[in-house]
Amino acid sequence: MVIYNLPNDFNSTEEHGNPVIIRSHQSATSSANNKSIIHQNMLDIIIAGKKTIIDAYNITALEAGEIMILSKGSSLISQALPKQGLFHNLAIYFTNEVLADFWIKYASGNNGNLKENAKQPFITYHQDAFIGNYINSVLLLLASPSTFSNELKLLKLEELLLYLLQTNPGKLKSLSMIAKDSEDMQIRKAAESHITTPISVDELAFLCNTSLSTFKRKFLNIYGTSPQRWLTRQKMHIAANLLKHPQERPGSVYAQVGYANQSSFILAFKKEYGVTPTAYQLANLS
Repeated sequence: MVIYNLPNDFNSTEEHGNPVIIRSHQSATSSANNKSIIHQNMLDIIIAGKKTIIDAYNITALEAGEIMILSKGSSLISQALPKQGLFHNLAIYFTNEVLADFWIKYASGNNGNLKENAKQPFITYHQDAFIGNYINSVLLLLASPSTFSNELKLLKLEELLLYLLQTNPGKLKSLSMIAKDSEDMQIRKAAESHITTPISVDELAFLCNTSLSTFKRKFLNIYGTSPQRWLTRQKMHIAANLLKHPQERPGSVYAQVGYANQSSFILAFKKEYGVTPTAYQLANLS
């Protein structure tokens, strides 16, 4: 039996490596239990017909008017035609990194408490008037591919995820629990949530339930540099932005970016920007 790798098997040259891929799919035939490895998380909107997803734990049937968000993994996928016309769905594929960025931007520090049985490999929603209009807007953009840039695709995905988050926070957060099972996502979440926290790399590794050596190796694979170098650079960038405001002072900024003392902050800042924090502020405020 053929094994489908989604969305990779159907990617165009332009889509290769994109963090968000959006497709409108229509079919004149039904299919049963196609073996599919979904390599990115998928948001599936059923427009016409039915779809059934089977994984190791659940069987979920979706009809027209329903939405599913599915974590990446292996599944058996079936589709059935409507009484009249073609099967039609709108599929949005997105990486764990995109989901991590979404949680950092919109829900960091507000994850709440989820019951263990709330953890689901996929979650479903019923469409409403807003989502109906959203579908139409995406289909219009797909009809004009030159207009539908990668940046706009990311914004359209975030628009829908943010709407679902505000409509039913607990349900969408249950999917975040799945995504956080990925060590890479745990590392991204821990690092990007604690840039200005006075915390060591060893402590970050502990928060990610991994050894220090494994943490450093995976961090290098994700960010292309060491944890200490990346964190220092991020701290310095935040400090530089703060120093562009006249009400901020170097004597207070160092603590805001997680340094225990001003002298080590000044050394790190000068190494990054070539001047002291005071000189940098004077140059940017003059």
